[in-house]
Amino acid sequence: MTELTQEQYQKFFDEFEKAYKEYENKVKERRARGIHDYNVFDVLETKEVKHSKFIASLLDPKGLHYQGDLFLREFINACGISDFGLDTSNAQVFREYENIDIYITDGNKHIIIENKICDAKDQDKQIYRYIETIKNENSSKNENLSLDNDGILVLYLTPNFDKKPSQESLNGFEIKDGFLEKDNDKIRYKHIVCDHILEWLDKIKIEIVNLTDLNVIITQYEKAVKNLINKGEKMENENLIELVKQNYKIAKEISKVVDEAEKEIINEFFKDLSECLAKKLDNCWCIESLNKVSNDKFSAIIFIAHSDFRAEKFAKFCIGVDKGYDGVNSISYGFASFASKKTDLKSIVENGNFAGMKKHCVKNNQYAHWAFWNKLDFSADICIKEQNSLVQKIAQEMKEILKELESELVYLNKEIK
Repeated sequence: MTELTQEQYQKFFDEFEKAYKEYENKVKERRARGIHDYNVFDVLETKEVKHSKFIASLLDPKGLHYQGDLFLREFINACGISDFGLDTSNAQVFREYENIDIYITDGNKHIIIENKICDAKDQDKQIYRYIETIKNENSSKNENLSLDNDGILVLYLTPNFDKKPSQESLNGFEIKDGFLEKDNDKIRYKHIVCDHILEWLDKIKIEIVNLTDLNVIITQYEKAVKNLINKGEKMENENLIELVKQNYKIAKEISKVVDEAEKEIINEFFKDLSECLAKKLDNCWCIESLNKVSNDKFSAIIFIAHSDFRAEKFAKFCIGVDKGYDGVNSISYGFASFASKKTDLKSIVENGNFAGMKKHCVKNNQYAHWAFWNKLDFSADICIKEQNSLVQKIAQEMKEILKELESELVYLNKEIK
């Protein structure tokens, strides 16, 4: 196998840079004509959250769209579940009801929507727990409620039909002919995908063709969904593609080292961030360790302990890098306990008020049981040249967040103690 020379690599980089500049010029021309890729849904929150929020806001008959149950009726038609019998005129729509992404009910019929539109992983016993929650709550309210074939419907939303609910999530339920079956339970079930959502959006856009503002927002969301399944409008760069094809061997070799280079950049970034935090934080905080990124999964990088609770069993404040499904790195922060059991954390978290942080007690990696976490509000792709300014910005924000969350962390550790 012939080894590639330095001159060959350099020639490829020079040609690639030239082709990329031509591509950038084309993009600028398009933007000057008002053709751009900006989408409001690409800058809002984490992916699953924004999709659930927007879908729920449209489905809600009492939503600020002022279209009553029109959107909910069209959604039911698009999903092919008209025979379920939900009374849309009396329906209520909830977000994050007992951790259910979207919950729709008319009091007798109950639709559970589990949103995996961005390929998020199933949680342990997730769908099973949601079914049990609705069964337990409503069987006590309405003795006539049929919870087998008619009372509950689970919609499992994914980008396409390739992703199925995990056995851990179903916890004994088996999918058979449109039902989830386990022992004496037979719960209606349907797998829906982005194409169902696009069909629904297309129908409601026809109904509101004269409502310009609402139509524009729905069109924006439609584009965001299309981008998820690679149906969005894309400006292909023929020159770059052709250059890679002609120099495929070199491009392939370069791609092999990109991940390693990225890890080094991330590690250097967090080393600088750790040193910056040490200078900014008050004496009540102690930076304990720095863990290097060794894979593409979430890795806790910086552990910050409260000075009164430094022992291993106590919860720490953690800052880490998270590579999302779009391949972009972002910064996440939260509390984690290194010795306490997940079940202990769960009861503490459920009873505590943690400044609006997402309450989770399910993540268990090589470092810790995560109690809850949040992402920073700004985009944090750390593979950039302006690394020092981003370090300063994040360090200052972390300092302010730590002030706000100090009482919550003290409370958590007192409960652990």
